[in-house]
Amino acid sequence: MPAAKTPQPRPSAAAAARARAEDDQRQLDHVMQSLEAAQKDLASIGGSVGTGVRDLRRDVNKLIRDARRDVVKMRRAVQRDLVRLQKDLSKAATAKPSASRRRATTATSRTAGRRSAASSHQPGR
Repeated sequence: MPAAKTPQPRPSAAAAARARAEDDQRQLDHVMQSLEAAQKDLASIGGSVGTGVRDLRRDVNKLIRDARRDVVKMRRAVQRDLVRLQKDLSKAATAKPSASRRRATTATSRTAGRRSAASSHQPGR
């Protein structure tokens, strides 16, 4: 008989968000490396092409340079979002329940206490 599998604990929302952000960072790093490699390869074939292709190479080089700049901006934005998310989650974890919620709970427990006390002290029972 096979051994029973123990259920895996579910990761917290903060851990899941952190994992997604770290995965995004790895993917952005991979894109950045690919763009750098493409730019180096494009520079290496620069002298061996004709005039019409030279203009195309220059346009592609500009496109790659702009893409690299956009990837750097995106990486910074993802990092800022991760920091903001961590701060929000830590605030939510340490926040106390609001006063109205505490009062409503207290009032409900008092009412329930009165009902149970009234029902136990009825005459004839």
